[in-house]
Amino acid sequence: MISKQQNNITALYCRLSKDDEYQGDSMSIQNQKAMLERYAKDKGYFNIEYYVDDGYSGTNFDRPDFKRLINDVENGRIGTVIVKDLSRLGREYLMTGYYSEVFFPQKDVHFIAVNDNVDSELGDNEFAPFKNIINEWYAKDISKKIRAALHTKALKGDCLTGLPPYGYDKDPADRTRLIPNDRAEYVKLMYRLAIEGKSCGEIAAKLREMNLLIPKADYLVRIGAESNGNFPKYPYYWLKATVKCILLNPVYTGKTVANRSTRRSFKDKRKLDIPQEDWIITEGTHEALVSQEDYDTVYKRLSVKSHSKTTNPDNIFRGLVKCPDCGKVHGFSKRYQDRDSKGAYRCQTAIKYGKQYCSAHYITFEQLYGVVLSDIKLHAGLAAENSEEYLKMLTSISDSEQSAAKTVLIKESEKSKKRIAELDTLIQKMYEDMVFGVISKERYSTMSENMEKELSTVKARLNEITSVLKNSEKNAENAKRFIQLIENYTDITELDYELVHTLIEKIYIHERENIDGKAVVKVDIYYRFIGYISNNDNPTEVNRRRS
Repeated sequence: MISKQQNNITALYCRLSKDDEYQGDSMSIQNQKAMLERYAKDKGYFNIEYYVDDGYSGTNFDRPDFKRLINDVENGRIGTVIVKDLSRLGREYLMTGYYSEVFFPQKDVHFIAVNDNVDSELGDNEFAPFKNIINEWYAKDISKKIRAALHTKALKGDCLTGLPPYGYDKDPADRTRLIPNDRAEYVKLMYRLAIEGKSCGEIAAKLREMNLLIPKADYLVRIGAESNGNFPKYPYYWLKATVKCILLNPVYTGKTVANRSTRRSFKDKRKLDIPQEDWIITEGTHEALVSQEDYDTVYKRLSVKSHSKTTNPDNIFRGLVKCPDCGKVHGFSKRYQDRDSKGAYRCQTAIKYGKQYCSAHYITFEQLYGVVLSDIKLHAGLAAENSEEYLKMLTSISDSEQSAAKTVLIKESEKSKKRIAELDTLIQKMYEDMVFGVISKERYSTMSENMEKELSTVKARLNEITSVLKNSEKNAENAKRFIQLIENYTDITELDYELVHTLIEKIYIHERENIDGKAVVKVDIYYRFIGYISNNDNPTEVNRRRS
């Protein structure tokens, strides 16, 4: 044995997870290394090399130094592997048993777990498999306790992230709370640029011009760890994906959002997204860097697929044009050069499934362009002429609109609650029928799956309605913000993509009507912050083209 050690490595493997830290200093990496080194020298093992995984779970064998150890075993460099106990090797009993009882013996590697009295050269240890199962039970129990603790903290609105979001620090007086730092101004700048119509790529380019450190590099510099080997290779190169991630993070509205994802089990670390209605949202947990209205504006803009902008550069209304009947975004059909029109908009439902499901709600690009340009010029002129009177008009319209909408939402909310209760009762009844043999398992599976899908949809809609009803009325404030925005376009002569997406939230195209022998279509324009403010008493005349 000793002669073999003179030519092979004695691997001393140490592992510590976050959970193990609660058991005291006896589990620390330093104590593990000291104990194993003392044991190796006492038993006459030489050529010692440490393999250390600090902060890695025992249920996961994808650990850097453990993989290095296995690679060295495969290459015949290691003669002996020594661990403090079997739980240091792993807490998943099948894999731990495989390495200790199959892999190491096959590779002629001497394996020792000191505290568990496991020594492969002394023969099989009958207690080892039971010890591995106990270690796994421990990991499972710890996982449940951690999940329960995190859930409790999430309900309190505690910040559960290890690193604070860009623009925030953790409050030294309470590490579960966030406070803005001097980078908060750059977060506000990103939102301001996005509202003005800048794309994520353009914002990223602006930040690169300003020579700002990217979030990871900035954090490492702030904590004095820029030389720890993890510093980014390009610390000033902002990517549009990084900007988008920041702009879509609801933390900047002053709320804490938790429980957005989970794991399949304590063994399977793959992430599962949780439906939005089951998120844990706590309002007002820290100072907001952006208003909810600005966040919603940016969120809606970024939710529109970007590839269409390149495919159809003429489609400046991309994602804004919608059907008032089915709610689908209109499809844009680009015209060829021999056509007078650049293209036309039609309801996606009508395109895909036919007129029996929804009508076309057809309008050409030029017709819509003219309506929108005229409407913007109208309201920009009113705002510039007498902003106080215009403010009164906007507030009046907004109040009546919102009052009617609120009544509809309350009725829909009550209807949704009733349906949820019905579905819960039906699912429970079906389960009882399946248990007592009234219906088959296959029938139960099919019916319950359909009901669960409906239940999920209804809950999502109820959550959306509840969120809208909870928001305080800010009509005058929103009207002022809209006036400040639109009065910049008094002298407007043409439209572009950035302009219409800055001012407009959505555009409804109604089905054409025949009035006085003319085909006309009504267009409803919903502006940012204020909604529908144009009565549009003069529908535009259309001349339907057919391919």
